[in-house]
Amino acid sequence: MRPAFLKGIKLERRELADLLAADLAKVESVMARSLCSEIPYIQALNEAVLDAQGKRLRPALLVLAAGRPGDSGEDVLLCAAVVEMIHAASLLHDDVVDRGQRRRGRPTLNAEHGDGPAILMGDYVYTRALTLLVDAGLMEVFGLLARAVHRLSVGELLQLELKQRRLLDEDAYRRVIYEKTARLIEATCRAGSMLGGRPAAEVEILAAFGRELGMAFQIVDDMLDYDADALRLGKPVGRDLAEGKQTLPLLKAWAAAPAAQRARLAEMLGDGGGNRLAIIELVRELGGLEAAHGEAVRYGERSRQALAGLPASPVRAALDASIDFVVARRF
Repeated sequence: MRPAFLKGIKLERRELADLLAADLAKVESVMARSLCSEIPYIQALNEAVLDAQGKRLRPALLVLAAGRPGDSGEDVLLCAAVVEMIHAASLLHDDVVDRGQRRRGRPTLNAEHGDGPAILMGDYVYTRALTLLVDAGLMEVFGLLARAVHRLSVGELLQLELKQRRLLDEDAYRRVIYEKTARLIEATCRAGSMLGGRPAAEVEILAAFGRELGMAFQIVDDMLDYDADALRLGKPVGRDLAEGKQTLPLLKAWAAAPAAQRARLAEMLGDGGGNRLAIIELVRELGGLEAAHGEAVRYGERSRQALAGLPASPVRAALDASIDFVVARRF
């Protein structure tokens, strides 16, 4: 079955989609082989992690950044598997911190097996991902991705601090989403372009593309908490609100609210976000979703402007199409 990225992206050439699908299937094999354990308990948890297949956006971007879908070298496929493993590990930890019970339409690992196994599996996947790079001698990429993992942790801790302080600050929000999401996508595109042997100028172009795309991706992801039904989203609507997360739709609504509505919103938020549906409705009334989407579109356009520095090619067209996939997604 093709991952959501390939089902959602609109490519000009069907053969490019087939080539990319073939590479992503190889990436799946690398992940399964790399996480395999002779210990039955660990292997059962591995299979639960692998079965919860996501969009595979990051490995697809890495393969495209390298520039030769269908003819990707072993190092490219390995690194594509590594970035997806890093992402998967971060979600395992997120679900424990957030007490998440469902993701991608199924129970989370912590819901089924407990917090301890979920935390340890996150560590297991993180460390396995990074040791793959060491074993392959890809030390420059190792340094790049290890730094991205460190900053991802910084972003998550900043988000916890904002939640505790109840600080409604758009600039702080943007820093959080850069650290916890966009930085890894930026590093993914940089790593792919490096492994593909692109000139230094193109490496920087693709890193900038990934950074702006990552910002758009997280804003849209945060919008879905207000704008998607639970079946499509695969997790409860309003979960971010319930966890006290201050995402851009809420921040935009807060900034636009007249005094009376701001007081009402403050009262509902002070109540622990218990009446999530009422908060969602008020955020919509105040234009928070439209304003957040406008910012996501602007980040998308900045990523498109970055791509303009690359020579025209089917791969550049595919990267361009990935922007539309990110900004317009509703699942």
